[in-house]
Amino acid sequence: MFLGTAVWAEGPVERRALVARLVSGRLADLNRIEAMRLRKLGEGDPERLAEALVPASLRRVLEGGGRALARVRQTVAYAEKWDRRGTLPASLAPAPGTVTLLPCLPRPAALRRMDGLSLDRLRVAGEGTELSDPPRPALAALGLAGGAIAGFCLALEEGGSAVLGAWMTDEWPTGSLELRAASTRRSAPLKAWEGLELPALHAGEVMLLPPPKLKPLPGLHPGAELRLSAGFDQLVLRLGPEGLHPTVQ
Repeated sequence: MFLGTAVWAEGPVERRALVARLVSGRLADLNRIEAMRLRKLGEGDPERLAEALVPASLRRVLEGGGRALARVRQTVAYAEKWDRRGTLPASLAPAPGTVTLLPCLPRPAALRRMDGLSLDRLRVAGEGTELSDPPRPALAALGLAGGAIAGFCLALEEGGSAVLGAWMTDEWPTGSLELRAASTRRSAPLKAWEGLELPALHAGEVMLLPPPKLKPLPGLHPGAELRLSAGFDQLVLRLGPEGLHPTVQ
């Protein structure tokens, strides 16, 4: 299951919602789909009930704990079946090109590195960020109520805060973490973090895992495009003038 946060225009207003990436590539507005499901079941005040069961906020889902995350999985499964029938309306599952994907958790409850250093949770950035330092890509763990891990996302530390990928996967990802600039790439297997003992996390907390040791990318220049990817997500970033250090030129 891939969960994220997206915004899109609906006339003069903006919709910000918890979305799931469906197999077809469409983005399911889970809160509205749950409300529609409840309406079909004859539940009274389905919008209000849906906001309690499947809120339009990933942080609120994480604060709801394991039961809330399980309810989201049910709604994702319902959306997938609806989408396969070909009748899921665009108002409930917009195409990727019609929305803007934010960091999967735009405003975490807390943000820290595994060594305990706290970072600025109010300045979390995402796709398109201009980096002030050479990138040290990694993964981040997202906390679920009760101290468990809800899932993982792409991440890197930046300017006292962090850049987060658009998607949280609720399973440990497989494959490699790759950093690419033009035709040059550096990669590390994701299994490098296997066996890492993570501390208990608070609901909605984001913890950056230690970055793997990658050789510097040569020939970088201001504005150079950097692509950070794993099998479940990709981040396109740019290197700012401050990010050019002698060790990476």
